[in-house]
Amino acid sequence: MKLKEIERTAVQAWSPANNHPIYLATGTSAQQLDASFSTNATLEIFEVDFKDPSLDMKQKGTLPASNRFHKLIWGNFGNGSPESYGVIVGGGDNGVLTMYSVHHILASKSEPVIGQTEKHSGPVRALDFNPFQSNLLASGANDSEIFIWDLNNFSVPMTPGAKSQPHEDISVVSWNRQVQHILSSAHPSGKAVVWDLRKNEPIIKVSDHSNRMHCSGMAWHPEVATQLVLSSEDDRLPVIQIWDLRFATSPLSQLEGHTRGVLSVSWCQADPELLLSSAKDNRILCWNPSIGEVVYELPIRSQWCFDVQWCPRNPSVFSAATFDGWINIYSVMGGNLEAQQKTQADKISSSFNNLDPFGTGQILPPLQVPEQIAQTTLIPPLKKPPKWIRRPVGVSFAFGGKLITFGLTKAPGQQMQQTYPHQVFISQVTTETEFLLRSRELQMALQSGNLLDYCQSKIQTAKLPFDENLWNFLKVGWLW
Repeated sequence: MKLKEIERTAVQAWSPANNHPIYLATGTSAQQLDASFSTNATLEIFEVDFKDPSLDMKQKGTLPASNRFHKLIWGNFGNGSPESYGVIVGGGDNGVLTMYSVHHILASKSEPVIGQTEKHSGPVRALDFNPFQSNLLASGANDSEIFIWDLNNFSVPMTPGAKSQPHEDISVVSWNRQVQHILSSAHPSGKAVVWDLRKNEPIIKVSDHSNRMHCSGMAWHPEVATQLVLSSEDDRLPVIQIWDLRFATSPLSQLEGHTRGVLSVSWCQADPELLLSSAKDNRILCWNPSIGEVVYELPIRSQWCFDVQWCPRNPSVFSAATFDGWINIYSVMGGNLEAQQKTQADKISSSFNNLDPFGTGQILPPLQVPEQIAQTTLIPPLKKPPKWIRRPVGVSFAFGGKLITFGLTKAPGQQMQQTYPHQVFISQVTTETEFLLRSRELQMALQSGNLLDYCQSKIQTAKLPFDENLWNFLKVGWLW
């Protein structure tokens, strides 16, 4: 279901998960032109308000940029102060890497550019922030160039090791989601290199032997440290390969659903069973990688989608940037389009009302919108409830003071490297100790048949004359 849209020929970046409200940054895309052939570049920040039923987004900040962008990324660096919203880093042509203060852009302050460098020798198409240390940024460009930047000292980068041979463009760089010193890079030839920054050298290389794997995207598994996916842009092999570095001779499995080359992949950090992909067949698919099944598909669009990204703060939402100059925001939870269609109908009506196209001086009557525009269209949700709305634990009382609980468990010292089954526990809850003792005494007396002695003990311990008479009556009854 579409939630928001904006007409921009741009690359995109979501605000980090700890930022509120939710923002989306857009930067004018390099190597793309609109109908006006404009070469200007702009960096914009929009607020994404899901309470507003309209499709529009509110522009909160704009900044002219000196270069168009190949890649845009938003990080948490400097987010310790209340007024800070982190930094945006953009990769442009001629090796230009620019760092912007989000707070300065939103507040329209001077000097929003807080760092700029031209260390790379070509377009910077690959960027990624370290998920453990917000000051570490990896960038990749032409000729196998990979730099690791410390944003506290943006002028002197380090390299993860010697350049891989032969020299190739770097299409993607990605930090491991479980081990902070592991970085991977991918090349258009289909080769992926895994770097260990403690040793400053590559530790493993994976590549497809078909020579048809033109790598366009890469992503690490959110929970399994040794697994990653590679996507192929080649129309002869439009697949997504799942690799496990413990068995790096061949892919663990392949996701085959697109009919033309895959342009982008994005793995949901809140649920490893959701993987987005977009391709040249104009389709956007959501996969369950563990079983290789498509669990959600957007209606086919008229243009290619070159970038899909999950929203870090709202895991059910993702954005898609297309070559026709639109950035759309969707939800995988389904819903109906009645409110959106009514809003669009109102826009159409207001744009035609009070027009005088023939210059007669007459005001035209209000436009009657066809009834079919206001009809409700249901969009189905995911086939399986996502992880963030599943019950992680549960509890229920049963007869006899029994308490039934369930939850996810793991053995001590084990890492979350697999899906652990739910375990059910049965506990005994004791709230009335004296009542339980009396109940056991009665149960033992009934089992042994020695009811006369039981009645005699109750007569001796009775505190009220009524209780004593009652037990005497019961004793006489048992004697008969």
